[in-house]
Amino acid sequence: MIEYEVKLTASRKILEKIEAEMDFLSWSVTRLPPRKLISHYYDTDDLKLLFKNLAFRLREEGSKKTLTLKSNGTFNAGVYVREEKEIELDHEDFLSKSFLKRNFPEVYEIVKDDELREVIEIVNERHPIVLKKNNAELELDLDYLNFVKGRRKAEYYEVEIELKKGCSEDLIECASLLQKQFDLKQASASKYELGLRCFNAIPVP
Repeated sequence: MIEYEVKLTASRKILEKIEAEMDFLSWSVTRLPPRKLISHYYDTDDLKLLFKNLAFRLREEGSKKTLTLKSNGTFNAGVYVREEKEIELDHEDFLSKSFLKRNFPEVYEIVKDDELREVIEIVNERHPIVLKKNNAELELDLDYLNFVKGRRKAEYYEVEIELKKGCSEDLIECASLLQKQFDLKQASASKYELGLRCFNAIPVP
């Protein structure tokens, strides 16, 4: 699956302001109930997956568990275009070599004899908003994040806009309006990489 999205950095105050003042857009606005997402990112001790521009994530939402492999993909005109593969988990040992070889051969080939371990946890209180106009549909997520590594925690706030239907021009239009209205800046990396940066956990090659 190919994912088209824009990521913008914000503050808690700005996220609350956006949620309250979305009606300036010429899009229909539907606010959905908040979601609590707990994401566990796995990598080798020397972050082989990160340095191959991959993120291997187990996400928990209630009793649902989803395993996802994301590539950092390309960045063009403010839009991240990334490939992702995901499967829902039952009780599988998803870190076993046999599971990886069968379901995520890219990860298996990179990891080889190394072991995967959890390197960071990201707790996300997500406030989703669905935007529609003509044949376009976007999901705008206001993400209140806690990066967790051992006993250390760091807060981070982000606006994520994902294209559900339509074309990338619709995504760029909406993102540009938000950036101008709320003075938002482009996020510099994925949540996984930003979380590791918070704790100076990325070694210099």
